[in-house]
Amino acid sequence: MRSRLVDAALVVTGAALYAAAFPPYGHGLTAWVALVPLLGVLDRVRPRGALVAGAAYGTLFFVALVPWVVSAAAAYFGARLPTALAFSVTICLLFVSGWVGLFAVAARRLLRRGPWTALIGIPALWVAYELARSTLLTGLPWELLGHSQWQRLALIQVADVGGVYALSFVIAALNVGLYLAVRAVLARRGGRDALHAAAPLALACGLVVLVAAYGARCLAGAPVVPPPDGRTLVLAQGNVPESWRWNRQGAERNLLTYVNLSRGALTGDTPDLIVWPEYALTLYPERDATALPALRDLAAHTVGGIVFGAPRVREDAGGSRYFNSAYHVAPSGDVAFYDKIHLVPFAEYDPLPFDASLAAASDGAFSAGGTSTVIDTPIGRLGMLICYEIIFPELSRQLTLGGAEILLNLSNDGWVDHAGLGAGLQHLSISVFRAVENRRYVARAAASGISGFIDPWGRPFGELAAGRSGRAIGRVVPRRDLTLYTRVGDAFALACVALGLGLLVASRGEPA
Repeated sequence: MRSRLVDAALVVTGAALYAAAFPPYGHGLTAWVALVPLLGVLDRVRPRGALVAGAAYGTLFFVALVPWVVSAAAAYFGARLPTALAFSVTICLLFVSGWVGLFAVAARRLLRRGPWTALIGIPALWVAYELARSTLLTGLPWELLGHSQWQRLALIQVADVGGVYALSFVIAALNVGLYLAVRAVLARRGGRDALHAAAPLALACGLVVLVAAYGARCLAGAPVVPPPDGRTLVLAQGNVPESWRWNRQGAERNLLTYVNLSRGALTGDTPDLIVWPEYALTLYPERDATALPALRDLAAHTVGGIVFGAPRVREDAGGSRYFNSAYHVAPSGDVAFYDKIHLVPFAEYDPLPFDASLAAASDGAFSAGGTSTVIDTPIGRLGMLICYEIIFPELSRQLTLGGAEILLNLSNDGWVDHAGLGAGLQHLSISVFRAVENRRYVARAAASGISGFIDPWGRPFGELAAGRSGRAIGRVVPRRDLTLYTRVGDAFALACVALGLGLLVASRGEPA
């Protein structure tokens, strides 16, 4: 009984350390020790116990990280608390608990193969888990281990080589090295055994130093923020009530709010581009006689036009199809658009083979767009990402490969962050990595905040806090260079999958 209580305490402690590393808590250093307690449990339990410990660890850090999921489900779908809780549990089981449980079973086996196998194999398995969570079952790469360091600029520069997964590997490696050293101390090993136990930790520390040195070199060539030259972007943040959005009178007031915010930016120098957030318009521009003329008038007073989020309808032989879209109105009056590719399951479409999801109770009935769209403008080529699309690294990478010189993220975090539990800040922390991975300026226009800019080295600037109405104004520079990550994508993460699985296969037949 005492042993089980100790194991439970270790799992709870590790999960708390993991969650504490992310917004809104913001203690990033705890990520470097968050896996140590879990490894202590895995070293003393059987495979079934490892599965339970890993699943519990994932569940607990998920609950601590995203308590806003319950309130968001209740608010968006109008669901009662039990339904919202059931939805949240399903998300946790599909994307976190099960994967961490499988990681724990595999990591337990590698711990028994020796310190060097553990030091290399367990971080590789952690990256494999993160890649699986990010890509399978529609994917949910929300606050991966590497994201915890979003404010440590020297460390995050390695993302231009291996994405956020490279930093996750380094953090996991230090956790393993620390655990192996602690295990040796507790076992009272001395002499040669102590040196052997300390060697993996020394190597892990060396890896951290190497990554930090690479980051320092990258930052040494970074220009000042904001850049003195470049293009001036105006991001409008309306912070209008959600109740305005989906009725005619409210939609007109919503549009008027953004028009007035934008006109206020025209009193000084001519802005290069005006950007409104997701669902700045809840009218269908193609069907509304007043919306597009007003927007064309605004665009005519800019260099590069205006970008805004709105629903779009397309009539074809099969009937009407609806899209969550980003529009660009050029100064000439020409209109281009991008249709959101990666829709939010249940909220924007029904992923189930029958109409039984929460989407049936909401207005979510969108079709997914076909391809990433890069829009040519007088100020550069724009890559559009709508709301949580920016958490998926492959979408930003596809846009950059397609010629995007500036990345725009049109978002509405109000429905997930109305309780002030940190969803908006977490969204921003993930967005930082898209800027670094592709070395592009990112401009985020969020309906209720946080709006602002991120430079290609991951430095936010010109931010407008959540819960305010106003404008974020900043200068960005169109860029055309391609990073190694942009060119090869998740090659590092895939190599970790191969390495981790290879070590597991090599351990077959050994005692469990």
